[in-house]
Amino acid sequence: MNPYKILWLLSIAQFLAMQVWFNFSAVLPVVESEWGLTSTQSGVIIACFHLGYVIAILFYSFMSDKYDPKQSFVYGALIAGTAGILLSFFAQGFWSTLILRTISGIGIAGIYVPGMRIISQLFPSYERGKALGVFVGSLVVGSGFSLLISGLFIEMIGWQGVVFITSTFCLIASLIAFFVKVPPMPSGNGSAFDLKKIKNVFKKPNLLVNGGYAGHCWELYAMWAWIGPFLVYYFLQQGFEQEAAIRFGNIAGALVIMIGGIATYIGGRVSDAIGRVRAATFFLLISIFCSIAIGWSVQLPIILMLLLAVVYGFTIVADSPIYNVSITEVSDPDVIALALGVQSVLGFTVTIFSPIVFGYFLDQFNWGMAFTVIGIVTIIAPICMLLLGRIQHTTKLHQGN
Repeated sequence: MNPYKILWLLSIAQFLAMQVWFNFSAVLPVVESEWGLTSTQSGVIIACFHLGYVIAILFYSFMSDKYDPKQSFVYGALIAGTAGILLSFFAQGFWSTLILRTISGIGIAGIYVPGMRIISQLFPSYERGKALGVFVGSLVVGSGFSLLISGLFIEMIGWQGVVFITSTFCLIASLIAFFVKVPPMPSGNGSAFDLKKIKNVFKKPNLLVNGGYAGHCWELYAMWAWIGPFLVYYFLQQGFEQEAAIRFGNIAGALVIMIGGIATYIGGRVSDAIGRVRAATFFLLISIFCSIAIGWSVQLPIILMLLLAVVYGFTIVADSPIYNVSITEVSDPDVIALALGVQSVLGFTVTIFSPIVFGYFLDQFNWGMAFTVIGIVTIIAPICMLLLGRIQHTTKLHQGN
């Protein structure tokens, strides 16, 4: 099968599967009111999805180096979709939702890294940034689409309907992936737990790339989880009735996330043109400024708030494929899936804590303080990029065309 056909089919499948990632955030204002959840409890539920992801990702990554990574994609989507459908029918409060969201996270872990493993092997290095930009873009647009569905239809079908529909998309993704014909992937020799392999994915360039990625994930997944509820709050402050605020806030939140689908493609292309380090640093500095500013800007006119939010949504994810492609360039070919898995574990481990930290500061202070804390911690990412830039000449890291 043509590599571009595989890329687009897997990207469509990922778009459908990622509806599950933020379908809880998409209905959060409604279920918080219905169940009496605090912002901290909501943050814990969001974090446990990421915990399930982190628990499972190394397993999927080891399997992807030894066996067909497509199988991880198929079964991961099946698990995530099934857990989401069960949530729509049986969730009654904090604990049942927490358990089912954790299982969904375990399933979703089987999609992204195995998919990147496939794409990174199908394309040469000078096209890899663009290709991974498309694949990551499908993740971004899919993640935001559940907010759009909520904004458009939650009044008609309720929060359970929103979760059911978005989870069903995940099952369709599993079917699409099942029928994609992926060529055999090169696999590592010997045990996936070989000590030398483990050491190879913790070299200095790897650590700096992953440090940047961790800072990026800290900011990105806190923002994505809370931007919908924040914009609902913003529209309430602008004098909208609650139903209208939920509708417009979720639609705006969806567009802010989904603009990232274009951003990842552009970010990948920019990094192909000017180099991985320069491109990542540029996008990081703008997104950090937006993190620090947006929560204090609830009195801005709607047009200015939407402009700020769109710039935020674009720059906060434009650098995402840069870290993914960078780790494939600084790692040995026989440990690429393992290196991508370690990167995901390190990156997504911090996302277990950032939604909780955000919810805590929101409970204790306000939206401005919550966003500011997220932005300040993210400063570690451009520091890692600065240090990586000093040694990039010793690696195969792409420095621009």
